[in-house]
Amino acid sequence: MFRGLHNVSLDAKGRIKLPKRHSETILEVSSGEVVLSIHPEDSCLLLYTIPEWLQIEEKVNRLPSLNPYTKRIRRKLIGHATECRLDKASRVLIPTELRSLACLDKKIVLSGQGKSFEIWDESLWNSQLSELDNITLKTDIPEEVTQLTL
Repeated sequence: MFRGLHNVSLDAKGRIKLPKRHSETILEVSSGEVVLSIHPEDSCLLLYTIPEWLQIEEKVNRLPSLNPYTKRIRRKLIGHATECRLDKASRVLIPTELRSLACLDKKIVLSGQGKSFEIWDESLWNSQLSELDNITLKTDIPEEVTQLTL
């Protein structure tokens, strides 16, 4: 559903404008409502439509509650989840706390991940890509990846 890399700006009120094709999908699938939360591992935010978010939330809630990894994911992902609505100009207001946690500044990158968007500060996005390139050059390719044909 959400594909592509989109460079957008964070306005003075903390809003980003979503690309038209994606805002139309959000309006169709979840009446313009989305859920924003922090990524449990990376310095970015996640944006889901309501139906997709409900599936994620259900999966997380099925995990064993006393496991420290589960607690971490639950506290970060579900604990920071915030319902937001697209305005008439296809903008979504990112709450101050979430902007702060993701270190969002003026230049933002929306990275489509299929069922969600990752929302990155542009400089952190570029650093993350470089870091991933360095890590993958130093490690063996996992078998699951070698089985992938493009």
